[in-house]
Amino acid sequence: MKQPTYKYTYFDARLRGEFIRFILSYAGVEFEDNRVKGEDWPSLKPTTPFGQVPVLEVKKGSKVTEIAQSQAIARYLANEFGLYGRNNLENAVIDMYGAQLGDLFDAFSTSFNSNTTLSFFTEVWPRNFQFFEDRLNKNGNGFLVGKRLSWADIYLSQMTDFIQNKDEFLNKFPLVKALDKKVRSIPKIADWIKRRPDGDFLL
Repeated sequence: MKQPTYKYTYFDARLRGEFIRFILSYAGVEFEDNRVKGEDWPSLKPTTPFGQVPVLEVKKGSKVTEIAQSQAIARYLANEFGLYGRNNLENAVIDMYGAQLGDLFDAFSTSFNSNTTLSFFTEVWPRNFQFFEDRLNKNGNGFLVGKRLSWADIYLSQMTDFIQNKDEFLNKFPLVKALDKKVRSIPKIADWIKRRPDGDFLL
């Protein structure tokens, strides 16, 4: 059976959509990285399912299915490419961590529009990374859940793109730092990081 093809539409930036590019790269599938420029967004917006990006188009034969919402995209790809746990309970915990990271990104984004950026980086960011440090310590084998890589591990690693003075910050969270290094050392993800465009801005 012919494999599906993928078209991933997001802004020409990292932001909320970059961890999906990490997952697609990990999967080793070719995908069209459709980067939307700011001036093109008003005309594209009405054509998306909810007037927002990211959107993943999955083409199987002549049928194209659009999946919006980054978490829904991540869960679909996790099911397709072995980035879930051994059972539904592990999968629920993985989704829980993914949802928490999504909330963290929302807070990160909001801080830029509410003059709370300093408190975010000095309070919210460290508090959340301590949460994940504790979970890694409790699991005890370098992953957030079970004994293998999940989409939540990849998401946590990619979130470190947004940290100011990353090495200094992660020294306080050695297990998160080790996970980040592990994820970024995966050959297909490392290749993506090496060749990915800077975009309109690095965040």
